[in-house]
This record gives sequence, structure tokens and C-alpha cells, in this order.
Amino acid sequence: MIFHFRKKQASLIAIALYFSFSSLSFAAPATPVIRKPEPPVGSVSREATVNSSATPNTTQNKIENKTRQPKVATTNTTTHSAVGGHAPTTSTAIEKHAPVTTQRDTKSTAAKTAAKNTAAQEKDKNVVTPGHPFRIQDKEENYRSHLSKAATKRLDTTLANMIGGSEDKVPGLAVIVFKDGKEIYRNMMGNRFLSPRNPKWNLPITADSRFRVASISKIFTAAGYLKLVEQGKIKLDEDVSRYLGFTLRNPHFPNKVITSRMLLSHTSSIRDYPTPYVPFKSSVKAFFSSSDCWTPATRAPGVYFSYSNLNYVLLGTIIEKVTGQRFDKYMTQAILKPLDIKGSFNLRDFSSSDIQKMGTIYRKTKGESGRYYAQIDDRPLELPDSGRLASYRPGTNAGLFSPQGGLRISPDELTHMLQMLMDKGKYKGTQILSPNTVRLMETQVWKYDPVSQNGNIEDSSIESYGMPLQLFRGDGETRPAPNRPGFHLLGHLGEAYGFIGGLMWQPETQNGFIFLQNGCASSGNINKGTYSLNYRWEENFMKAIIDNVFPYDNREYKSF
Repeated sequence: MIFHFRKKQASLIAIALYFSFSSLSFAAPATPVIRKPEPPVGSVSREATVNSSATPNTTQNKIENKTRQPKVATTNTTTHSAVGGHAPTTSTAIEKHAPVTTQRDTKSTAAKTAAKNTAAQEKDKNVVTPGHPFRIQDKEENYRSHLSKAATKRLDTTLANMIGGSEDKVPGLAVIVFKDGKEIYRNMMGNRFLSPRNPKWNLPITADSRFRVASISKIFTAAGYLKLVEQGKIKLDEDVSRYLGFTLRNPHFPNKVITSRMLLSHTSSIRDYPTPYVPFKSSVKAFFSSSDCWTPATRAPGVYFSYSNLNYVLLGTIIEKVTGQRFDKYMTQAILKPLDIKGSFNLRDFSSSDIQKMGTIYRKTKGESGRYYAQIDDRPLELPDSGRLASYRPGTNAGLFSPQGGLRISPDELTHMLQMLMDKGKYKGTQILSPNTVRLMETQVWKYDPVSQNGNIEDSSIESYGMPLQLFRGDGETRPAPNRPGFHLLGHLGEAYGFIGGLMWQPETQNGFIFLQNGCASSGNINKGTYSLNYRWEENFMKAIIDNVFPYDNREYKSF
């Protein structure tokens, strides 16, 4: 069943992706699956599947538990039988007549011990954590925990139970958590690509797998825009018509200017109608001059919240008009490169090896019992037309690069933005944004008022918004966890084509996390949250992380 997300719906991008084949159905293995290397197919190494069981190998246990008695001389030896499970003991006569150990014997023993240790290490490398169908997902770059053993096991198990092909299961996921500014947990599970021809060719989600992260992209676009505000090139409360080169007005309110602050906070009175994007062959000037993309006459700019991807198409176009650069190039230079992110808003920026690491996004379009079908970035991946890019004039329609939802970035790279925001604009000692700019991003511009109904909270499931960060109040309708009224989060969710993800942290702390899934097995209509207006997928991630990494603390109840 195809469904449309009720919030943060990323627009269709100019990079037209056509799917060459449909993806294989996926069900979570009841037991871990271990992959053995086999010859590569194409330019990507695939791994073959063999069955593995969580139950210990009985034969191996018998060998390891078998008691081996040393051969000893019988002269002057008294052997006592084992009692109560204790090993046999020998008299001191044996010690007197024990053979003398030579240097050669010592070296031989050391060599055997080293060989045994090496074998044990190799064996450890082959252990697969339950829920990880690929051996590579147990490597340190993809899985590690500094939590207690009990908390690690609980969180691992919860995430492993999310992998599958029915109900609220997902084909693959990634989670990385920070506490007090330090990474404390990471876990990559499942598949970034499902082969429709041979399950041996399925590919794992790893820390460097890049996905189209939907509306999480808005954080990056806003950061790039506010950097120009920092530089004095844009004023937040000035009429954006000055930057666009044409008059942008809601026809119901011709004398009411529309500002950057309104676009960033979705209070501009623009709605995603008739489309959530500006057609690629059109210009923003032509589109906004002729389309009925405005909220009703009773909803003035600056007052009513209407989550709209078109706001961020305009912001991206303004960036181009002000800088003279293409949106994708500006974002790489101003935000991504300083954050050590090699992701991009343009698929043509990726090398062939990067393309092979790209993650596909899936839905089940023929019911839960059917297959997962690729929605975005299937194989072979079709790149945008180079001629269109070459002829594009910056400032006409930055929607070509999908500023609202088209960033392709890895889980590891997403944490770079998270760390920068938690550290007030600083990343690894370099000030990317000023603390004041980060504070602007966090500051609530709009809050839902049930009396005046100044926004449609049922459609967007957003009850508070800044520029462009959502506030998830612990006692609100979008609360991150049940029974934690003092636990608030700032951040942004992303939802499109089956992708679900989030980048969020506790205000005024360096406690935060990112999570993502690259598909869903059933419709959003049957996966509404159990304790909030968020989707059940989002609840699953947030509750599991909060319960196991951030247990209750009295400090939660300080005013916010």
C-alpha cells in the first residue's frame, strides 16, 4: 500500500529516478544470518548466506568441555580421585620428578598459545550479533556500545526486533547516540539494498551508507541560509521579494510582506498545493505568480502554520540569487565541507564507489505479504541529466536540487551536524555557525494554539516549530516517550517514500541521537503512534533510546 506522509513530505526531486527492477521481499531471520565471502558481482562485493543458530554448537561444546588428563610418570606417584567435581591432584613426588622444561619447549608452547589466541580472535570476528544479518555490521565502525551490558542487550534486542517484513517492521536501520558530548552507542542493522534476483547479493547498512534523508535536509538548508544572515547578506524580517527579484504575495493579503523568518518557520501562508515542488522546467517566479498555493483568506502570513516544502524551494532559490552559486555547490562549500560531510544534494557529486554505498528506500506496495519495492535510489541508479545541470541558471528554481528533502548523507555524517548544534555551532574546534545563529534555529517561532487553531496539527503532527527545528515537549502531543513529561527534544524528523528518520537532542545538553530506517512494511495509516501523534516507527526508536540511555532524572522537571 502506498501512503503519503502526513508531515515533512519531501518533494519529488529533479533527479528523476526510474527503477529498473523491483526489490525482493524481506523477513527478519529468526536466527542470525552469517555471510561468507564469495566472488564479487559487478563492482560491489557480495556475501553468501549460510544458516547460523543462536543455540551454541553442541559438537563444539563437547570438544571444549572434554577433560584432558595429562600423562604423568607412575614412579612415586599417588593419584587421588576427583571428588565433588574437583580435578585430580598429584603428590609432591611428581613435582620432584617433573621433566625439566627446555628453551625449545618454551618457544613451542608460546607459539601454540599465540596460534590459539589468533584463532580465537578470528572466531570472534565471525560472531554475528542477533539482528545483524551481515558480519560487517559487527565491526567497530558499525556497532559499538559503552552502555552497561544489560542496557546494551535491551537496546540491541529492541532494534533487532524492528527488522522484518510485516507490520511495523523495516528492512534496515541505523542508530547513533551521544551522551555528554561523547558517542555512547551505535548500531547498523539490516539491508541498504535488497536484490530482486538473488538474496546473496543483498547489501548491508553500514555507517557510511548514504540515504536520501527527506526533511532532515531542512536543517542543513536552514543552516546555509542563516550563515548568509550572519554575514549580513540577508535580513530575516525583510521582504523576500527583494532577494527573489519579483513580488511574492499571498493574493488574499497583498499588503502583507513575506519574510525569511516566515519561510523558515512555515508561517508564510504558502501550502504544498497543487504540488509540493516547483516543476523542474518552470521558474519559481512563474509558479508563484500563477498557482493557487496559498492558505485560505482567513489565514494571514506570519500567523498560521502550514508545513510546506515550497517554503524551502524558495529559500534555496534565494541562496542562489544572493550568492550567484548553484544551491548544491554553495551548500557543499558553506556547510557540508566544513562539517567533514561528503554527502551532497547532487547525485553527480558522488564517485562510483560512493554510488555503490548508496542506500535504497523501500515500501511494500502490494500488501505486507508481498515484496519490498524500491522507491528511491534503486540499482542501477540513474544520475541527473548533465545537460540540464549545465544549462541551469542559478536563482531560477533551486527545487532542481530539492533543498527541502534531497540531501544524501550517511548516519555517521548526520552526527556531525548533531554535534555542531549541540556544541553551539562548533564542530571539532571550528566555529561553523555562531552561537546566536544556533539559538535562532532553536527558538520557537510558532506554537499550536487549540483555541485559535493556528495550524493543522493533525496533518503535520508538529506542535511547535523554530527555524527550522521542532520542539518535542515531554508533556505534549508529540512527546518523545511516555511518562517522561520533563524530557524534551529539539530536532527534526524526516518522512518520505518509506524513509523515517530523526536528528534530535535535549535542549541545553550534549545528549542526542540520530536514527533512520530505509523503508516500512505497512501503511502509515495503521502505524499511528500509541502514545503520541508521531508514527509508531518514531516512537519505537525514541522510546528505546530514551529508556536505555537516558533513564529518569529529576533535573528533567526544570522549566524549559
